[in-house]
Amino acid sequence: MCAEKIRLFVAADITDEIRELISDAMRGLQGEGMNARWVKPENLHLTLKFIGEYGEDGLDRLSNELRVAAERSKPFTAVLTGCGAFPSPRKARILWVGMHGGVEEASKVARKLDARLEKVGVKREQRPFRGHITLARLRQAWDCTAVLESMNRGMEGLHNMPFRVEEIVLYRSMLEPQGPIYTALERMTLGGARGEEG
Repeated sequence: MCAEKIRLFVAADITDEIRELISDAMRGLQGEGMNARWVKPENLHLTLKFIGEYGEDGLDRLSNELRVAAERSKPFTAVLTGCGAFPSPRKARILWVGMHGGVEEASKVARKLDARLEKVGVKREQRPFRGHITLARLRQAWDCTAVLESMNRGMEGLHNMPFRVEEIVLYRSMLEPQGPIYTALERMTLGGARGEEG
């Protein structure tokens, strides 16, 4: 019998102050005619590594490698700034908030995660690291140039809200009709001991 597969990713949490500012800006745009699924405020996070579907029977080994990556990484200060879209503003499928400060440090953490998790069967990320917070997923490509300008005006204060990243979190994502539900499975302190399970 095959082990159940669960959907996983590794992220850093953001502060309540940043969450509130981003949420306010998002709320003002949700009636703009985009066929989009907006991320719930409580689900906003700084993505470091998307793992995807992974066998539940391998979680212990995966956690061990995550712990090693965390212990070998340094805490850092992150600064968010500005909105963008993947793959481009004119053909947007994902709206996001990017990073201005701590990019190189976050990238080093992501590279360590890639190297350690490859040992337990997780594919390395082929694209360059882009630290970001996903805001919305569009059901079809859409020109959101004007929306991004409006969002950037609503989030001007972000560059004045640096925050410390001192732990990484292994999250489980359960896809539900009303949107994904994220559950913190384990928290690991950067450059330190294992955090409390959540």
